[in-house]
Amino acid sequence: MAAAKTRKSLIAKSLFCVAVLIFLLFPTAILHLYNFDLDNIHELQSPDPGSHSNAQTHTTLDMTALKHMKLSAASAYGLTPQELWKLYNLPGLNGGEGQLIAEVIDGSIPSMESDLNAYSQRFGLPACTVASGCLTIQNQGGRYIPKGADPAEGILDVEIMHAIAPKAKILLYIMSSDNTSIARGPADIIKKPGLRSINMSYGFEGNGKRFANLYNNNPNHVALFAASGDDGYGKITPPSIYPGVIAVGGTIVNGTTEIGWSGSGGGLSKLYPEPAYQQSYGIPQANGHRGNPDVAAVSGTPIAIYEMGRWRGERGTSVASPIWTGIAALVNKPITNELLYGLAKAKPDSFGDITSGANGKCGFYCTAHPGYDYVTGLGTPKNFVANVNAMSTAQAMALKP
Repeated sequence: MAAAKTRKSLIAKSLFCVAVLIFLLFPTAILHLYNFDLDNIHELQSPDPGSHSNAQTHTTLDMTALKHMKLSAASAYGLTPQELWKLYNLPGLNGGEGQLIAEVIDGSIPSMESDLNAYSQRFGLPACTVASGCLTIQNQGGRYIPKGADPAEGILDVEIMHAIAPKAKILLYIMSSDNTSIARGPADIIKKPGLRSINMSYGFEGNGKRFANLYNNNPNHVALFAASGDDGYGKITPPSIYPGVIAVGGTIVNGTTEIGWSGSGGGLSKLYPEPAYQQSYGIPQANGHRGNPDVAAVSGTPIAIYEMGRWRGERGTSVASPIWTGIAALVNKPITNELLYGLAKAKPDSFGDITSGANGKCGFYCTAHPGYDYVTGLGTPKNFVANVNAMSTAQAMALKP
């Protein structure tokens, strides 16, 4: 009995040690494997955000990618910048010259420059460093902010923005990791001269109504892109639900074809009335409420990212949002929701209309179909850059949904 009990004890301890080792090596993967999602609470069930809560980033370490990566992570896995250029008809290496775009994220990122440098070298992109003036890192309140809970999020955002607009300058704005700081963060830099766009690959808890006006105080028409979320229909949070923000949903890419991604956050926000641009366009069955998302880009297909010394294949609307943030540096006019919905009517080939795929099992609201839908919005950037740049300023201003 004693010997048997000892063997069982040793086996139990061994299994426990193996489990701990796996969790330490792949914490993000394990959490997503078991669908742990502690922060992204439905907007109608959450109180107004307080100072104790953190952001929920919208990124998923791709499980299939793990089969293709060794611990040394010597090779990239996933879509490359060149494949994104081809998919969305982007100008490539020379895109974004003279433009400024921004990323806001909670917590510092010690490996930001080294990771971005490795990513740029691997794909032949221009170097983007603090010394060259391409990358600027600014802390909220001007004080040191410790490393955040998810530094990989900020890294992937910046790398994708650099991939889409390789010659644009990037402002990395480090916010404190409490809900109020995160909610106010974009407003701290929204009036910076020359800024074209701000990326927000996160959702924060609560309905956030007391912060909504900060996003509307946007005299320079900076494009505010927010990930719509990775939990499918109904789980939509601030800032993507704000009428002054452009919510970005997700797709899966199969060659040159895209379908709606099952995780793409979407639905109606009953906290905000249907904006004029959606009313004029005529989004279906809105019932007077703000519809999400507005547009989409690849999310469910892995993107190759270099994070903290390793190659990873990342998925999520955290991938889609910085794609659009980079696109703002490729066009010669401000991207607003009014422009998006007006362009969808005037030049529908600006968008890749996603007509299949679903993000839930609720019928109409969970299914992609021709025109606007609550999985992918107006669609993905098909001829968007070329069409916007071909328009005169007067034509752009005259656009009406």
